Amino acid sequence: MTISDPIFVRGMSRSGGTLMCTLLDAHREIAMSYELYPSLLEADEKIDLSAVARQLDRAKPGKNLKGLLPTKGLTTFVVRAGRGGLSLADAARLMHQHFDEGHGLADLAGRFRLVELFGLAKMHRLGRRRWGMKCTGAYEDYLGAWPKAQFLDMLRDGRDVLASQLNTGAFEATPAGIAQSWAKTHRRFEDMAAAHPRQFRLVRYEDLTQEPDLELRALCEFLHLPFDESMLRHNELDLSVFKVNHLSGERIARSIDASKIGRWKRDLSEAQIAEFMAGAGDALRRFGYL
Repeated sequence: MTISDPIFVRGMSRSGGTLMCTLLDAHREIAMSYELYPSLLEADEKIDLSAVARQLDRAKPGKNLKGLLPTKGLTTFVVRAGRGGLSLADAARLMHQHFDEGHGLADLAGRFRLVELFGLAKMHRLGRRRWGMKCTGAYEDYLGAWPKAQFLDMLRDGRDVLASQLNTGAFEATPAGIAQSWAKTHRRFEDMAAAHPRQFRLVRYEDLTQEPDLELRALCEFLHLPFDESMLRHNELDLSVFKVNHLSGERIARSIDASKIGRWKRDLSEAQIAEFMAGAGDALRRFGYL
């Protein structure tokens, strides 16, 4: 695989991961895509990528891909590529390239290579030198593919995460389930950061939204990149994610603000708070929220 140093963003849904990707995409040296997870490319059957590419070649822009591609996951992957500014024609070209290189999707290496091709395509188009996107928690697999990769974990008060999931989108959120996932997700990242301090960095949502200038400067230093003022006015730029529908679209199209901090105090019932605390109270203390 190509030796490169991508930037991966991790975090539970409604923790600010999309905001972080968008802020990074505003940097003149970074090209960020969004939820292109290799797990979307898994399939029980062998996928003929040359046939997939031909199907995409024939698809008209804006076409509903439902039923056109062999798996729901692959369809989702191609649709989400649009969040990074890639068209169906781009997806077809990259599928052809992947097939011509002798790769498939049957193994993890092949799936990671296709993820990389999509990330690099945007990077080359914009003339930038780093690429990235959101990632899953399979950090060892990512490091196996990209040993120089850097990872950012978006940490947000778990009670606010719960409140947001209960009130936005169609998440099947329960206080107990979110509590367990929230504590496990961030403790896992904390362990990785202890083992790889130069590659793993926790980003606190509250710090990012209350002191964006300070936090983004520190973040750029961690990434070995110069600070770019454009990150502070991302909403004024012509970024790819603003051209598609995204659950967080309305929110990320605004300037950075801290108005959603502490929403759990008005959005959660006493019973919901108590249930969350029973499962994640210790983790909230560990991360400074109590």
